[in-house]
Amino acid sequence: MKKVLLMYSSKYGFTKKYAFWLSSELDADIFPVNKVRAKKLNSYDTIILGSGIYSGSIKGADILIKNFSKLKNKKLVIFTCGIADVSNKENMTLINKSIQKKFPEDVKAAIRIFNLQGGINYQILSFKHKLIMGIYYNGISHKATSDITESDQKFLDAYGKNRDYTSEDNLEEIISYCNS
Repeated sequence: MKKVLLMYSSKYGFTKKYAFWLSSELDADIFPVNKVRAKKLNSYDTIILGSGIYSGSIKGADILIKNFSKLKNKKLVIFTCGIADVSNKENMTLINKSIQKKFPEDVKAAIRIFNLQGGINYQILSFKHKLIMGIYYNGISHKATSDITESDQKFLDAYGKNRDYTSEDNLEEIISYCNS
C-alpha cells in the first residue's frame, strides 16, 4: 500500500476541513505544514500539500521546491483552497497564472495542482483581509450594472456573510488521481 503524507496550512479552517476529509479517504498521515521536516518526506510515496493562496504564494510550497531533487520520483499534489468560484474559468486562469509564477519549470511539470472552493467567515477574518474585501466590495459596487459580472454579483451577495462552499464531493478528482 502506498504511504501518503498530507500536510496543510489553514488560516480560516476550510483547507483544514478538506485536508482531514482527504486524509481519511486516502489513509494519509496528516500534519500542519509547519510540523513537517524535509527528512520526513523521504518515507512517503505520495505527498499532498493543501493551502490557501496568499499573494500568489502557497504556504509550504517551499519545502517541495527546496527538496525537489529528492522528491521528483514521488507523486506530488497541491490543492489550494479559497473563496473564488472554481467553476469560473476567469477565476481559474488568474489563480493558475499566479501559482505558476512561483514554481521552477521542472517542479511545475511534476506537481499536479487542484483548486477547491472553501468559504468565508467574516467574524474571524483578519483586519487585513477585511480591509481587502472592503476595498474589493467598494470597487465592484461602484461599477455600472451592465459591467458587473456573475462572479462580481456572487461576491456582492456574499459580502459580510458567512459562506461555506466545502464539500467532500469536491475531492473526488484528487482522490482518483492519488489512487491511480
